[in-house]
Amino acid sequence: MIKYNHQRQKGYNTMAEKVVGIIAEWNPFHRGHEDMVHSVRKAYGDPFIMAVMSGSFVQRGEPALFDSWTRARWAVEGGVDAVFSLPVLCVLQSADRFGSYGVRLLASMGAEILAFGTESLSEEDLWDAASFSLTPSHKKAFHEALGGGLSYARASYEAMKSHSPFLAEELSKPNNLLGFRYAETILQNHFPMDIHVVHRNMDCNISATTARKELLHGEKTNLLPPKGAEEAAELIKSGCHTDFSRYEDACLLASRMVSESELSETGLFSEGLEHKWFREIGNEGYETMLSRIKSKRYLYSRLKRIGAQLLLSGRGPSPFSAPPLPSYARLLALRRSKSHFLNLIPIPVITSMARALKKADANTRLSLEMEIRASDIRSWCQHSPAYRKGRQEFYHSPLIVNY
Repeated sequence: MIKYNHQRQKGYNTMAEKVVGIIAEWNPFHRGHEDMVHSVRKAYGDPFIMAVMSGSFVQRGEPALFDSWTRARWAVEGGVDAVFSLPVLCVLQSADRFGSYGVRLLASMGAEILAFGTESLSEEDLWDAASFSLTPSHKKAFHEALGGGLSYARASYEAMKSHSPFLAEELSKPNNLLGFRYAETILQNHFPMDIHVVHRNMDCNISATTARKELLHGEKTNLLPPKGAEEAAELIKSGCHTDFSRYEDACLLASRMVSESELSETGLFSEGLEHKWFREIGNEGYETMLSRIKSKRYLYSRLKRIGAQLLLSGRGPSPFSAPPLPSYARLLALRRSKSHFLNLIPIPVITSMARALKKADANTRLSLEMEIRASDIRSWCQHSPAYRKGRQEFYHSPLIVNY
Protein backbone atom coordinates (compact mmCIF):
# COMPACT_ATOMS: atom_id res chain seq x y z
CA MET A 1 0.00 0.00 0.00
CA ILE A 2 1.33 3.47 -0.93
CA LYS A 3 2.14 5.62 2.08
CA TYR A 4 0.55 9.02 1.93
CA ASN A 5 0.97 12.07 4.13
CA HIS A 6 -2.34 13.84 4.65
CA GLN A 7 -0.84 16.81 6.53
CA ARG A 8 -1.88 20.13 5.03
CA GLN A 9 0.56 22.80 3.97
CA LYS A 10 1.27 25.22 6.80
CA GLY A 11 -0.83 28.35 6.60
CA TYR A 12 -3.19 27.01 3.93
CA ASN A 13 -6.23 27.23 6.20
CA THR A 14 -6.18 29.86 8.93
CA MET A 15 -9.59 28.93 10.35
CA ALA A 16 -9.93 26.97 13.57
CA GLU A 17 -12.67 24.68 12.31
CA LYS A 18 -12.16 21.86 9.85
CA VAL A 19 -13.10 22.50 6.21
CA VAL A 20 -15.16 19.64 4.76
CA GLY A 21 -16.02 19.38 1.07
CA ILE A 22 -18.89 17.50 -0.59
CA ILE A 23 -19.43 16.74 -4.29
CA ALA A 24 -23.15 16.68 -5.02
CA GLU A 25 -26.04 16.74 -7.45
CA TRP A 26 -28.91 17.20 -4.96
CA ASN A 27 -31.56 16.69 -7.61
CA PRO A 28 -33.28 17.35 -5.23
CA PHE A 29 -31.81 17.59 -1.69
CA HIS A 30 -33.51 14.83 0.33
CA ARG A 31 -33.56 13.45 3.87
CA GLY A 32 -30.67 11.09 3.18
CA HIS A 33 -28.50 14.04 2.13
CA GLU A 34 -29.59 15.95 5.24
CA ASP A 35 -28.68 13.01 7.50
CA MET A 36 -25.24 12.78 5.90
CA VAL A 37 -24.57 16.50 6.42
CA HIS A 38 -25.63 16.28 10.07
CA SER A 39 -23.40 13.21 10.54
CA VAL A 40 -20.39 15.09 9.13
CA ARG A 41 -21.09 18.12 11.32
CA LYS A 42 -21.27 15.91 14.40
CA ALA A 43 -18.07 14.03 13.49
CA TYR A 44 -15.92 17.17 13.18
CA GLY A 45 -17.33 19.47 15.83
CA ASP A 46 -19.22 21.96 13.69
CA PRO A 47 -16.87 22.25 10.67
CA PHE A 48 -17.28 24.58 7.71
CA ILE A 49 -19.09 22.44 5.13
CA MET A 50 -18.88 23.53 1.51
CA ALA A 51 -20.14 21.71 -1.54
CA VAL A 52 -19.62 21.80 -5.28
CA MET A 53 -22.90 20.92 -6.98
CA SER A 54 -23.91 20.23 -10.56
CA GLY A 55 -25.92 23.21 -11.78
CA SER A 56 -28.38 23.42 -14.67
CA PHE A 57 -27.43 19.93 -15.91
CA VAL A 58 -26.66 16.74 -14.00
CA GLN A 59 -24.10 14.05 -14.74
CA ARG A 60 -26.61 11.58 -16.20
CA GLY A 61 -26.98 13.90 -19.22
CA GLU A 62 -30.12 15.97 -18.71
CA PRO A 63 -31.24 19.20 -17.02
CA ALA A 64 -31.85 19.18 -13.27
CA LEU A 65 -35.51 19.10 -12.24
CA PHE A 66 -35.24 22.42 -10.39
CA ASP A 67 -32.93 25.41 -10.82
CA SER A 68 -29.46 25.63 -9.29
CA TRP A 69 -30.18 28.39 -6.77
CA THR A 70 -33.24 26.70 -5.28
CA ARG A 71 -31.46 23.37 -4.92
CA ALA A 72 -28.44 25.08 -3.36
CA ARG A 73 -30.64 26.97 -0.89
CA TRP A 74 -32.37 23.75 0.15
CA ALA A 75 -28.92 22.29 0.90
CA VAL A 76 -27.93 25.29 3.04
CA GLU A 77 -31.24 25.07 4.89
CA GLY A 78 -30.38 21.39 5.40
CA GLY A 79 -27.04 22.08 7.08
CA VAL A 80 -24.46 22.93 4.38
CA ASP A 81 -22.65 26.27 4.83
CA ALA A 82 -21.90 27.18 1.21
CA VAL A 83 -22.77 25.70 -2.19
CA PHE A 84 -20.75 26.41 -5.32
CA SER A 85 -21.46 25.39 -8.91
CA LEU A 86 -19.44 22.62 -10.53
CA PRO A 87 -19.05 23.86 -14.14
CA VAL A 88 -21.22 22.08 -16.69
CA LEU A 89 -18.07 21.26 -18.70
CA CYS A 90 -17.05 19.10 -15.71
CA VAL A 91 -20.53 17.78 -14.93
CA LEU A 92 -21.30 16.20 -18.33
CA GLN A 93 -18.48 13.66 -18.08
CA SER A 94 -18.18 10.01 -17.11
CA ALA A 95 -18.66 9.37 -13.38
CA ASP A 96 -14.93 9.04 -12.69
CA ARG A 97 -14.10 12.29 -14.51
CA PHE A 98 -17.02 14.05 -12.84
CA GLY A 99 -15.62 12.97 -9.47
CA SER A 100 -12.07 13.91 -10.39
CA TYR A 101 -13.08 17.44 -11.39
CA GLY A 102 -15.06 17.82 -8.18
CA VAL A 103 -12.10 16.73 -6.04
CA ARG A 104 -9.75 19.07 -7.91
CA LEU A 105 -12.07 22.04 -7.44
CA LEU A 106 -12.57 21.38 -3.73
CA ALA A 107 -8.82 20.93 -3.24
CA SER A 108 -8.14 24.28 -4.94
CA MET A 109 -10.72 25.86 -2.61
CA GLY A 110 -8.96 24.60 0.52
CA ALA A 111 -11.03 21.57 1.55
CA GLU A 112 -9.19 19.42 4.09
CA ILE A 113 -11.66 16.53 4.16
CA LEU A 114 -13.84 15.05 1.43
CA ALA A 115 -17.06 13.54 2.77
CA PHE A 116 -19.28 11.15 0.82
CA GLY A 117 -21.50 8.11 1.20
CA THR A 118 -20.73 4.49 0.32
CA GLU A 119 -22.70 1.28 0.41
CA SER A 120 -20.09 -0.62 2.44
CA LEU A 121 -16.43 0.35 2.05
CA SER A 122 -14.54 2.19 4.78
CA GLU A 123 -11.88 4.89 4.48
CA GLU A 124 -9.17 2.23 4.91
CA ASP A 125 -10.69 0.04 2.18
CA LEU A 126 -10.84 2.96 -0.26
CA TRP A 127 -7.26 4.08 0.43
CA ASP A 128 -6.14 0.46 -0.04
CA ALA A 129 -7.95 0.12 -3.38
CA ALA A 130 -6.80 3.53 -4.62
CA SER A 131 -3.21 2.87 -3.60
CA PHE A 132 -3.12 -0.45 -5.44
CA SER A 133 -4.67 1.10 -8.55
CA LEU A 134 -1.58 3.32 -8.90
CA THR A 135 0.95 0.47 -8.77
CA PRO A 136 2.69 -1.23 -11.74
CA SER A 137 1.08 -4.51 -10.65
CA HIS A 138 -2.40 -3.11 -11.20
CA LYS A 139 -1.45 -1.55 -14.53
CA LYS A 140 -0.03 -4.85 -15.77
CA ALA A 141 -3.06 -6.88 -14.65
CA PHE A 142 -5.48 -4.35 -16.13
CA HIS A 143 -3.81 -4.25 -19.56
CA GLU A 144 -3.53 -8.03 -19.70
CA ALA A 145 -7.27 -8.33 -19.01
CA LEU A 146 -8.05 -5.61 -21.54
CA GLY A 147 -5.82 -7.30 -24.13
CA GLY A 148 -7.74 -10.52 -23.52
CA GLY A 149 -10.88 -8.92 -24.89
CA LEU A 150 -12.56 -7.90 -21.64
CA SER A 151 -14.50 -4.66 -21.35
CA TYR A 152 -12.99 -1.74 -19.42
CA ALA A 153 -15.23 -2.44 -16.41
CA ARG A 154 -14.48 -6.16 -16.39
CA ALA A 155 -10.75 -5.59 -16.85
CA SER A 156 -10.80 -3.20 -13.87
CA TYR A 157 -12.59 -5.86 -11.83
CA GLU A 158 -10.07 -8.57 -12.72
CA ALA A 159 -7.11 -6.29 -12.00
CA MET A 160 -8.44 -5.37 -8.54
CA LYS A 161 -9.32 -9.01 -7.89
CA SER A 162 -5.63 -9.89 -8.21
CA HIS A 163 -5.08 -7.70 -5.15
CA SER A 164 -8.33 -8.27 -3.21
CA PRO A 165 -11.39 -10.27 -4.33
CA PHE A 166 -13.40 -8.47 -1.63
CA LEU A 167 -12.53 -4.99 -2.94
CA ALA A 168 -13.12 -6.06 -6.54
CA GLU A 169 -16.63 -7.25 -5.67
CA GLU A 170 -17.53 -4.24 -3.54
CA LEU A 171 -16.31 -1.78 -6.16
CA SER A 172 -19.12 -2.99 -8.43
CA LYS A 173 -21.46 -0.88 -6.27
CA PRO A 174 -21.84 2.69 -7.63
CA ASN A 175 -21.14 4.72 -4.49
CA ASN A 176 -18.22 2.52 -3.46
CA LEU A 177 -16.78 2.97 -6.96
CA LEU A 178 -17.22 6.75 -6.87
CA GLY A 179 -15.53 6.92 -3.47
CA PHE A 180 -12.66 4.87 -4.86
CA ARG A 181 -12.26 7.37 -7.73
CA TYR A 182 -12.23 10.24 -5.24
CA ALA A 183 -9.47 8.60 -3.21
CA GLU A 184 -7.53 7.76 -6.38
CA THR A 185 -7.65 11.42 -7.53
CA ILE A 186 -6.40 12.60 -4.13
CA LEU A 187 -3.45 10.21 -4.23
CA GLN A 188 -2.57 10.88 -7.87
CA ASN A 189 -2.38 14.61 -7.27
CA HIS A 190 -0.90 14.50 -3.75
CA PHE A 191 -3.70 16.69 -2.44
CA PRO A 192 -3.48 17.43 1.30
CA MET A 193 -6.96 16.01 1.80
CA ASP A 194 -8.41 13.17 3.85
CA ILE A 195 -11.69 11.31 3.27
CA HIS A 196 -14.67 10.73 5.54
CA VAL A 197 -17.15 7.98 4.70
CA VAL A 198 -20.80 7.96 5.75
CA HIS A 199 -22.31 4.53 5.22
CA ARG A 200 -25.69 4.63 3.52
CA ASN A 201 -28.59 2.77 5.09
CA MET A 202 -29.22 0.28 2.30
CA ASP A 203 -32.27 -1.17 4.11
CA CYS A 204 -33.94 2.22 3.94
CA ASN A 205 -32.16 3.86 1.03
CA ILE A 206 -33.64 7.22 0.03
CA SER A 207 -33.47 7.84 -3.69
CA ALA A 208 -33.53 11.18 -5.50
CA THR A 209 -34.90 9.29 -8.52
CA THR A 210 -37.87 8.11 -6.48
CA ALA A 211 -38.39 11.62 -5.08
CA ARG A 212 -38.47 13.08 -8.62
CA LYS A 213 -40.95 10.46 -9.79
CA GLU A 214 -43.25 11.13 -6.84
CA LEU A 215 -43.13 14.88 -7.41
CA LEU A 216 -43.73 14.63 -11.16
CA HIS A 217 -46.72 12.35 -10.57
CA GLY A 218 -48.22 14.90 -8.20
CA GLU A 219 -47.72 12.64 -5.20
CA LYS A 220 -46.91 13.88 -1.72
CA THR A 221 -43.34 12.83 -0.93
CA ASN A 222 -41.87 12.29 2.51
CA LEU A 223 -38.37 11.82 1.06
CA LEU A 224 -37.51 15.54 1.27
CA PRO A 225 -37.23 17.70 4.39
CA PRO A 226 -40.71 19.18 5.13
CA LYS A 227 -40.01 22.73 3.91
CA GLY A 228 -38.32 21.49 0.73
CA ALA A 229 -41.10 19.00 0.04
CA GLU A 230 -43.75 21.69 0.32
CA GLU A 231 -41.84 24.11 -1.91
CA ALA A 232 -41.01 21.41 -4.48
CA ALA A 233 -44.69 20.48 -4.73
CA GLU A 234 -45.58 24.11 -5.37
CA LEU A 235 -42.90 24.42 -8.07
CA ILE A 236 -44.28 21.33 -9.82
CA LYS A 237 -47.84 22.63 -9.55
CA SER A 238 -46.90 26.01 -11.04
CA GLY A 239 -44.88 24.46 -13.90
CA CYS A 240 -41.53 25.76 -12.65
CA HIS A 241 -39.66 22.56 -13.40
CA THR A 242 -38.00 20.79 -16.32
CA ASP A 243 -40.31 19.28 -18.92
CA PHE A 244 -38.19 16.40 -20.16
CA SER A 245 -40.24 15.91 -23.33
CA ARG A 246 -39.22 19.44 -24.41
CA TYR A 247 -35.60 18.60 -23.61
CA GLU A 248 -35.67 15.38 -25.63
CA ASP A 249 -37.13 17.21 -28.62
CA ALA A 250 -34.35 19.81 -28.35
CA CYS A 251 -31.68 17.08 -28.31
CA LEU A 252 -33.15 15.34 -31.34
CA LEU A 253 -33.34 18.61 -33.28
CA ALA A 254 -29.75 19.52 -32.34
CA SER A 255 -28.52 16.17 -33.67
CA ARG A 256 -30.42 16.61 -36.91
CA MET A 257 -28.78 20.01 -37.44
CA VAL A 258 -25.27 18.52 -37.59
CA SER A 259 -23.87 16.63 -40.57
CA GLU A 260 -22.11 13.28 -40.32
CA SER A 261 -18.69 14.85 -40.93
CA GLU A 262 -19.44 17.56 -38.36
CA LEU A 263 -20.28 14.91 -35.80
CA SER A 264 -16.80 13.46 -36.34
CA GLU A 265 -15.22 16.88 -35.83
CA THR A 266 -16.76 17.34 -32.36
CA GLY A 267 -14.38 14.87 -30.70
CA LEU A 268 -17.28 13.40 -28.72
CA PHE A 269 -17.41 10.06 -30.56
CA SER A 270 -15.07 7.09 -30.84
CA GLU A 271 -14.87 3.85 -32.80
CA GLY A 272 -17.22 5.13 -35.50
CA LEU A 273 -20.13 5.75 -33.12
CA GLU A 274 -20.88 9.01 -34.94
CA HIS A 275 -21.92 7.05 -38.05
CA LYS A 276 -24.47 5.01 -36.10
CA TRP A 277 -25.65 8.21 -34.39
CA PHE A 278 -26.19 9.89 -37.75
CA ARG A 279 -28.10 6.90 -39.13
CA GLU A 280 -30.57 7.01 -36.25
CA ILE A 281 -31.35 10.75 -36.05
CA GLY A 282 -34.35 10.27 -38.33
CA ASN A 283 -36.26 8.40 -35.63
CA GLU A 284 -39.56 9.78 -34.42
CA GLY A 285 -38.29 10.37 -30.89
CA TYR A 286 -35.06 10.92 -28.98
CA GLU A 287 -35.61 7.96 -26.64
CA THR A 288 -36.21 5.68 -29.63
CA MET A 289 -33.05 6.98 -31.26
CA LEU A 290 -30.94 6.27 -28.16
CA SER A 291 -32.47 2.82 -27.67
CA ARG A 292 -31.36 1.85 -31.19
CA ILE A 293 -27.80 3.07 -30.61
CA LYS A 294 -27.40 1.62 -27.11
CA SER A 295 -25.18 -1.44 -26.70
CA LYS A 296 -23.02 -3.14 -24.06
CA ARG A 297 -20.15 -0.85 -25.09
CA TYR A 298 -22.21 2.34 -25.39
CA LEU A 299 -24.38 2.59 -22.30
CA TYR A 300 -27.51 4.73 -22.17
CA SER A 301 -25.92 7.20 -19.70
CA ARG A 302 -22.98 7.83 -22.02
CA LEU A 303 -25.27 8.38 -25.00
CA LYS A 304 -27.38 10.86 -23.02
CA ARG A 305 -24.27 12.83 -22.12
CA ILE A 306 -23.24 12.95 -25.78
CA GLY A 307 -26.70 14.25 -26.68
CA ALA A 308 -26.43 16.95 -24.02
CA GLN A 309 -22.91 17.88 -25.11
CA LEU A 310 -24.03 18.23 -28.72
CA LEU A 311 -26.98 20.40 -27.69
CA LEU A 312 -24.71 22.69 -25.68
CA SER A 313 -21.70 22.94 -27.99
CA GLY A 314 -23.07 22.38 -31.50
CA ARG A 315 -20.72 22.26 -34.49
CA GLY A 316 -16.93 22.18 -34.37
CA PRO A 317 -14.56 20.71 -31.77
CA SER A 318 -16.52 20.38 -28.54
CA PRO A 319 -15.05 21.81 -25.32
CA PHE A 320 -16.57 18.79 -23.55
CA SER A 321 -13.99 16.50 -25.15
CA ALA A 322 -11.14 18.12 -23.16
CA PRO A 323 -12.51 20.64 -20.64
CA PRO A 324 -10.15 22.91 -18.70
CA LEU A 325 -9.69 22.38 -14.98
CA PRO A 326 -11.93 24.64 -12.84
CA SER A 327 -10.10 27.83 -11.89
CA TYR A 328 -12.86 29.65 -10.02
CA ALA A 329 -15.57 29.03 -7.43
CA ARG A 330 -19.01 30.29 -8.41
CA LEU A 331 -21.20 30.81 -5.36
CA LEU A 332 -24.86 29.73 -5.46
CA ALA A 333 -25.97 29.87 -1.81
CA LEU A 334 -24.40 30.72 1.54
CA ARG A 335 -25.17 30.72 5.25
CA ARG A 336 -24.77 34.33 6.32
CA SER A 337 -23.01 33.47 9.58
CA LYS A 338 -20.22 31.74 7.61
CA SER A 339 -19.72 34.44 4.96
CA HIS A 340 -16.27 35.35 6.34
CA PHE A 341 -14.94 32.05 4.98
CA LEU A 342 -15.21 33.31 1.41
CA ASN A 343 -12.22 35.62 2.04
CA LEU A 344 -10.04 32.57 2.73
CA ILE A 345 -10.73 30.66 -0.49
CA PRO A 346 -7.50 30.76 -2.53
CA ILE A 347 -9.15 30.93 -5.98
CA PRO A 348 -11.47 33.67 -7.33
CA VAL A 349 -15.01 33.49 -5.95
CA ILE A 350 -17.64 34.56 -8.50
CA THR A 351 -20.84 36.21 -7.25
CA SER A 352 -21.75 38.12 -10.43
CA MET A 353 -21.76 36.59 -13.91
CA ALA A 354 -21.54 39.99 -15.64
CA ARG A 355 -18.50 41.12 -13.62
CA ALA A 356 -16.80 37.75 -14.01
CA LEU A 357 -17.08 37.80 -17.80
CA LYS A 358 -15.41 41.22 -17.97
CA LYS A 359 -12.30 39.92 -16.19
CA ALA A 360 -12.25 36.32 -17.41
CA ASP A 361 -9.33 34.67 -19.17
CA ALA A 362 -10.05 32.46 -22.20
CA ASN A 363 -10.67 29.22 -20.27
CA THR A 364 -12.84 30.88 -17.63
CA ARG A 365 -14.85 32.69 -20.31
CA LEU A 366 -15.44 29.42 -22.17
CA SER A 367 -16.62 27.73 -18.98
CA LEU A 368 -18.92 30.61 -18.00
CA GLU A 369 -20.40 30.88 -21.48
CA MET A 370 -21.28 27.19 -21.30
CA GLU A 371 -22.93 27.84 -17.92
CA ILE A 372 -25.07 30.56 -19.53
CA ARG A 373 -26.00 28.28 -22.40
CA ALA A 374 -26.88 25.40 -20.06
CA SER A 375 -29.08 27.68 -17.97
CA ASP A 376 -30.81 29.05 -21.10
CA ILE A 377 -31.55 25.54 -22.36
CA ARG A 378 -32.89 24.47 -18.98
CA SER A 379 -35.11 27.58 -18.86
CA TRP A 380 -36.41 26.84 -22.36
CA CYS A 381 -37.36 23.35 -21.15
CA GLN A 382 -39.55 24.61 -18.29
CA HIS A 383 -43.03 23.12 -18.20
CA SER A 384 -44.81 26.48 -17.99
CA PRO A 385 -44.07 29.23 -20.55
CA ALA A 386 -44.02 31.72 -17.67
CA TYR A 387 -40.65 30.34 -16.55
CA ARG A 388 -38.91 30.08 -19.92
CA LYS A 389 -37.13 33.44 -19.85
CA GLY A 390 -33.45 33.27 -20.76
CA ARG A 391 -30.27 34.87 -19.38
CA GLN A 392 -31.17 33.87 -15.84
CA GLU A 393 -27.48 33.66 -14.93
CA PHE A 394 -27.32 37.48 -15.15
CA TYR A 395 -30.34 38.07 -12.93
CA HIS A 396 -29.62 35.70 -10.06
CA SER A 397 -27.34 36.59 -7.16
CA PRO A 398 -26.17 34.01 -4.60
CA LEU A 399 -28.94 33.22 -2.14
CA ILE A 400 -28.11 34.12 1.48
CA VAL A 401 -29.71 32.08 4.26
CA ASN A 402 -29.99 34.02 7.52
CA TYR A 403 -29.19 31.26 10.01
